[in-house]
Amino acid sequence: MKPYLSLFRTAAVAASVLLLAACQSGTVKKQPETAAKPKAKPKAVVAVALGGGASKGFAHIGILKVLKQNGIPVKIVTGTSAGSIVGSLYASGMSPDRLELEAEILGKTDLVDLTLSTSGFIKGQALQDYINRKVGGRTMEQFPIKFAAVATDFATGKAVAFNRGNAGQAVRASASIPNVFQPAVIGGRRYVDGGLSQPVPVTAAKNQGANFVIAVDISARPSKNTQAGFFSYLDQTLNIMSTTALHNELAKANVVIKPQVLELGAIGGFDQKARAIKLGEDAAKAALPEIKRKLAAYRY
Repeated sequence: MKPYLSLFRTAAVAASVLLLAACQSGTVKKQPETAAKPKAKPKAVVAVALGGGASKGFAHIGILKVLKQNGIPVKIVTGTSAGSIVGSLYASGMSPDRLELEAEILGKTDLVDLTLSTSGFIKGQALQDYINRKVGGRTMEQFPIKFAAVATDFATGKAVAFNRGNAGQAVRASASIPNVFQPAVIGGRRYVDGGLSQPVPVTAAKNQGANFVIAVDISARPSKNTQAGFFSYLDQTLNIMSTTALHNELAKANVVIKPQVLELGAIGGFDQKARAIKLGEDAAKAALPEIKRKLAAYRY
């Protein structure tokens, strides 16, 4: 009986050891799962898309002034018509204060060179020379801020963004209002006002690499109370033609700023430059909370 007893004891001890091991293994705590890392914020590439609107474009200076004062990191500037004039000077390195000074001393005759022609009574060479003089003869790719001026191909009606080469020539093309300015000729093709295809050049800004676009709309809406006169009728015509394009562009922007400059008119605002700049400042200040809230999703 003893051998059997010894064998029984050995088996019992082995079973106890196995049972104890099983119990211990059952109490082993699982390692906590590694928490998922939050997604990194994308780096903001901020652009300002400055729309057309003739002399109401002085409001763009006030917009840029407020953005600069509040540390909004503008890396790209695109401009259509009046927006290309202000935008080119800013992108070339001019401070908002310098832009204000330039606006103060600018006279209508500085940009106007009259001619007799069925395609327009202003050549546009004076505007081209003015821009090139103010940017120091530099080409657009030499500007410290990336810049593009949007014009409309007269043959196809498509928007073309000029971001290289002669700055004055590109701005001239962008601001060549049909029947007022003669079409600008670049590379054998004729170009007219960019407002016909991209009244506020948001698409151009995105194509230049922006992922956050602040659009500035100074265009008038078609009005039932159009005043008599060549420029009033012309302004109304351009507004009607560009309404659809304007809506399409603004829908692509992250933030839209609309200075209340309609009271100034397309041409009359030239004599109210300080007023236009102030209206631009007011509109930019009102938009700052939205800009900062939306930019919080980015790093910069």
